[in-house]
Amino acid sequence: MSQDASGTLELLATELARIFRPLALRAEAGTADSVLEWLGLRRPPGLSQTDDLSAAVSSLMTAATDLPTLVEQLVDAIGAEDPVAVEATGRALVERIGLLVQASRTTATALGALSTSAATLTPAQRAELAAFATAFASKLFQRLLVDYMEDRFPQLAIPLLATGAMEIEQVESGPPGTLQGAYTRKALHFDRMARLFTDPVGLLRDVHKWGAPDFDGLALFGALQALLETQFGIPAQLLQPPGQPAMLEAFAFSAEVNPALSPPGLDLSVRVPGALSRSETATAGDWQLSLDAQVQSPQDFTLTLRPLFDLSVDDPGTVDVHTALSFTRAPGADPFLLLGEAGGSRLEVQGPQATVSVDVHVDAASGPVTVDPGIAVMLHAGKLVISGEGGDGFLSTLLSGRTLESNFDVGMSWSPSKGVAFTGSAALEVALPAHVSLGPLEIFNLYLVATLRSDGAIPVELSAGFMATLGPLTVSVDRMGLLATFTFPDGGGNLGPADLAFAFKPPDGLGLVVDAGMVKGGGALFFDPARGEYSGALELVFADLFGVNAIGLITTQNPDGTPGFSLLILLTADFGSGIQLGLGFTLLRVGGLLGLNRTMNLEALMEGVRSGAIDSVMFPQDVVANAPRILSDLRTLFPQKQGTLLVGPMVELAWGTPALLRVSLGVFVEIPGDVAILGVLKVALPHEDLPLLVLQANFAGAIEFDKQRLYFFASLFESRILYVTLEGQMGVLVAYGDDGNVVVSVGGFHPSYTPPPLPFPTPQRVAVTLINTSTARVQIQGYFAVTPNTVQFGARADLFFGVDSAKVQGQITFDALFQRSPFFFTIDISATFSISVAGLDLLSARLTGSLEGPNPYRAKGSASISMLFFDISVDVEVVWGGSEDTLLPPILLLPLLLAELNKVDSWRALPPSGKSLRVSLRTLPPEDGLVLHPVGVLRVSQRLAPLALTLDRVGAQTPADVNRVELSVASGGLAKTADALESFAPAQFQDMTDADKLSRPAFAPEPGGVELSGAGQVLSSSRMVKRVVRYELIILDSNSKRFARKFFDYTARLFTFFLRGSSTARSALSQATRTQLRPFADTITVQAETYTVAFQLDNRAVSTESASFQSEASARDWMARKVALDPSLADQVHVIPTFEKAV
Repeated sequence: MSQDASGTLELLATELARIFRPLALRAEAGTADSVLEWLGLRRPPGLSQTDDLSAAVSSLMTAATDLPTLVEQLVDAIGAEDPVAVEATGRALVERIGLLVQASRTTATALGALSTSAATLTPAQRAELAAFATAFASKLFQRLLVDYMEDRFPQLAIPLLATGAMEIEQVESGPPGTLQGAYTRKALHFDRMARLFTDPVGLLRDVHKWGAPDFDGLALFGALQALLETQFGIPAQLLQPPGQPAMLEAFAFSAEVNPALSPPGLDLSVRVPGALSRSETATAGDWQLSLDAQVQSPQDFTLTLRPLFDLSVDDPGTVDVHTALSFTRAPGADPFLLLGEAGGSRLEVQGPQATVSVDVHVDAASGPVTVDPGIAVMLHAGKLVISGEGGDGFLSTLLSGRTLESNFDVGMSWSPSKGVAFTGSAALEVALPAHVSLGPLEIFNLYLVATLRSDGAIPVELSAGFMATLGPLTVSVDRMGLLATFTFPDGGGNLGPADLAFAFKPPDGLGLVVDAGMVKGGGALFFDPARGEYSGALELVFADLFGVNAIGLITTQNPDGTPGFSLLILLTADFGSGIQLGLGFTLLRVGGLLGLNRTMNLEALMEGVRSGAIDSVMFPQDVVANAPRILSDLRTLFPQKQGTLLVGPMVELAWGTPALLRVSLGVFVEIPGDVAILGVLKVALPHEDLPLLVLQANFAGAIEFDKQRLYFFASLFESRILYVTLEGQMGVLVAYGDDGNVVVSVGGFHPSYTPPPLPFPTPQRVAVTLINTSTARVQIQGYFAVTPNTVQFGARADLFFGVDSAKVQGQITFDALFQRSPFFFTIDISATFSISVAGLDLLSARLTGSLEGPNPYRAKGSASISMLFFDISVDVEVVWGGSEDTLLPPILLLPLLLAELNKVDSWRALPPSGKSLRVSLRTLPPEDGLVLHPVGVLRVSQRLAPLALTLDRVGAQTPADVNRVELSVASGGLAKTADALESFAPAQFQDMTDADKLSRPAFAPEPGGVELSGAGQVLSSSRMVKRVVRYELIILDSNSKRFARKFFDYTARLFTFFLRGSSTARSALSQATRTQLRPFADTITVQAETYTVAFQLDNRAVSTESASFQSEASARDWMARKVALDPSLADQVHVIPTFEKAV
C-alpha cells in the first residue's frame, strides 16, 4: 500500500484498513468460533452451527479480508489521478463496508434464532445467547475501535482509560454450563467523553467510585500505574495487603485509601527534597504525551483528600504543587489533515492538544488548602484553505486564481473554580466575492460559516449578500440564505448518530437608500434571531426643509429567554434653522420616545450623564452610521419590563440670534413608575461661531415615588473659557420618606467623609485647567457639600513644569468641615513643593496644618525642608481657649413629650394595612374624635425625640429629668402591635465622634410611638364559593312572535368566558384575589437594613433579643446597656448589619 497518501480519501481509506485489520486476522482461522470466542462466547458441546449462522459469519470474514486489497487499489487510483478507477474502486469499497455492516447484523439475527431453536440449550443458556446476539454488533465494532486506538494512538489510549472513556477488562470464564468464555472485553463510552467537560465530578464517581461509600482505589490506582509505567517509565507498584486498604507506591509519592473518612478518601505522602521538577515526554510518530510535575515544599508532607476535592495538609509551611498531563502533536510534525488534500483545499490543525491538570496551594498561615483541577482541549493554528487549483470552471472564475485561507483557534476548559469556558475563535468563516448581476439584482458576496455552539451543535450557514434596485429605492441585504444545523441527540438522528435540520437564515441586516427628488435619505434594519430582536434606523430629508430621524427596537422574547414582546421607538424631527416662537426663542427640534413593556434604568441614566450615553437619547445625530452605539445605549438605559408603558416627549430650543443658548429637554414618564428629566444645555458667548465662553452640561433628574426621593445630577463636558477648560459635576438628593435625607454636592465631598448611598455617581471635583501640555500643567479644583449634619468645602491647586529629566511640581490643598450643633469645625491645609533632576530631589518642602475648635481651639502643624543630603523638620501644636460648655441649659423632656402626644395630629386612625376590607361602612356623621375601624390600627406618634433609646442630648440641650422613655398600653381594650417608626437624626440625640458624624447615616428609623389594634382574635369569614346564576332567554325571529324561556342556564364554559370582561371580574376585589393566587411575586423587594449586636469572635448574635434592630443607634444603645451590666462584654461584642450575622 502506498505510504505517501496525503488526501482525505487516502487517509480515510488507510485508517479504515487499520480499523478492520484485527477482524481480517481472525478470518484467517476460517471458523465462526474464532470470531465468537474473540468476543467472549463459548459454544457448549453438542451445539452445532446452523447454516444461517455459518453463512453470516463467513460473509463477515470475507468482507473484512477483502478490505485491505480494495483500500490499496483506491490509493493507487487516486495517486494515478484516474477518475474512472477512483469511482469504481470507491464504489466497491463502500459496498464492501456496507456488506460488512449488514453481515454483522445478519450474524446477530442468526445467533438470536439459534437461542430459540437449539434444543440442547438450557433456559439460562438461551437467555445468555439472546443477550449476546443483541450486543454482538456493538461489541464487535467497539472492540475494533479500541484495538485501533491502542495501535494507532497509544498515548491517547491511556488518558482515555484513566477517564473511563475507554474500558479494557480481562473477563474470566463463567461457571461450567454457561456460555461465558474467557476474553478481553473492550468498550468505548462516547457519553463519558462529553461528561469529561459537562460533569467531570459525576464521571469520577461512576468510573473510579470517587465519592461513593464503596470507593476502594483499585480502578484509580490501576489507571495511574499504567500511565506512569507504560508511558513514562516511572516505577509504580499497586499493593493490596490482606485486610488492608489499597496503596500505590511511586517515585516521590505514595497514595493510600483512607477508609476512616466518610466517604473514603486518600492519604498522599509526598517526598520532596525542597524542590522537585520533572518533565517526561513519550513520543510515537507525530504524537506525544507529556507529564509535567513541579513541587515546592520545605519538607516532606502528607495530604488528606476527601471527596470531592476537599484537601487538608499536615502543617508543612507553604507548598505549591502543579501537575499536568498533555496529549499533543509532536514539534516539527506536519499539520494534522482533517479534510481535503495537502497542497489543495483542506481543513487542517497544526496543534491539537488535550490537557488534564491539578494545582494545589497550601499556606498554613493564610487559610485553607486550595485545589483546582482542570481539563482543557485546544486546537491551535487551525486553517481552512480553499484553492481553485484543480476545480471546475465556475470555481476557478469565482476565485480568480486566488487561494482563500481562514485561520482559527478554539479551546474549551473546565475547572471547579471557573466552570466551563470557551476560548479563541470557535468559528470558520469564508466570504467569497461574487459580483454576479441578474437584472436588477447583484450578488456581491457568498458566505460559508461553520460555528460550534456551547450545547455541542454545529450550525453551518450558506448565505449571500446582494443588492436590488427598485426605482428610486435601493435595497441591500447581507447574509440571507440557508442554515443547516448538525446535532447529536442521545437516540441518534436522521444521519445515524447525528441529526441534520434545515432552516431559513434571515438576513443580518438590510440597508435602504431613497432618492425620490423631494425625499432623500436612507436607513438600516438589523436582525438578531438569537435574541429575538429587530432594530432599525432611518434618516429622511424632505425638500431640504426638515429632516426626520427614527430609531426602533422590537424584541420578541424576555432576557431570560421566555416569550415576551417589547417595543422602543425614538422619533425626532429637525427643523433646520428653526421655527420662531417669539421673545427670541426658536424651536429647533421636537421628538419623543415611546416604550411598550420598557422601563427606565435610572442608575444607568445617571451614569450616562457622566459618560455621555444620554446623547443617544437627546436628538442623536447620524443615526444610521451610529446605529450600533445608539441601540446599545438604548438597551441599557431602557431595559425590558413587562406591564410598563414609557412615554417621553422631547424638545430642543435656542435663544438669541445667532443662538447663544441651546437646551434639549426630555420628560420621561413610566406608567406605573417614576418620572425622569434628561437634558443637554449649551451656552456660547458672545457669538456661537467665535465664543469666548463655552458652557456645556448634561443633566438628569428623577422622582422615585416608591423610594420617596427626588434627585438631580449634572456634568460639564467640553466646556472652556477662552482656552481654559472647565469640568465638574454636581448632585442633589432629597429623600422625604422614612429614610429622610438631604444632600447637596458640587464637586464631591470632604476626603474623610463617607457619603450615604446615592442614586447618582459621586460628583467629580469642579476643576479649571489653566495649562495642560506635556511640559506644564496648572489645575485648580474645588468642592462644596451640605448634609443634615455637616457643611463641607475645600480646594486644591496642582502645578507641574518639566523638561526632559528636570521637574518642578507643587500642590496646595484646603479642606474644611463644619458641624452645626453643637458647633464644631475642623480645617486642614497642606502644601508640597519639589525640584528634581534625573529622579534626584534637589529641594523639597512640605507643610501641613489643622485648626479645630472652639471647645477648645487647637492648632497643630508640621513643616519640613529637604535639600540634597539633609532634612529639617518642625512640629507645632498650640491650644487656647477654655473647655466651655456650648450647650444650652438642660430641659425637662417628659412634659414636652406629653405635650406632643396630646396633640390631635399625633393620633391617626388607619385601616388595616395590606387587606381588602370587603365590606363598606355607612357614612358617619361628623365627630370630634377619631373613628377606628373594628380591625383598624390606631397610630400614636411624635417627632420630638426617639423612644426606647438612651438620649445624651436633645438638639443642643441635655435632658434634665429622663434620658429614656418608653410608651406602653395599660387599658382600653387595645394592644400594641408594632412600634411607630419616625425618622430622627442620630447626631441630635447622642454624642458622636467626628468619624461617626461623617460615616453614620444622617437619618435613621427610630420608635416615635406605638401602633395599637383591638385585643383578642380578629374575626374573619370565608368567601362565597358558589352562586347559581340563571338568565332569561329571548329569541327574536321575524317570522314568528317573540319567544321567551325563563331561567335559562349557560354552560359553565360560556359563563366563564362572558364573565371575564365584566365589571365584577375587573373590580379591585377580584384583582386582589387573583394576585393572592399567584404563589410568587414578579419582582424582588429589598428590605430596609437592620442591625445586630454580635460577638466579635464569630459574628453570632448575643441573644435573640439582639438579632435585629431597626437602626444602628438602637443596637448601640442596647449594647451599651448590656456592657454596663457586664463590663467583660466591652471587648467581645460589636454592632454589625444583620446580613453579616452568622447563621
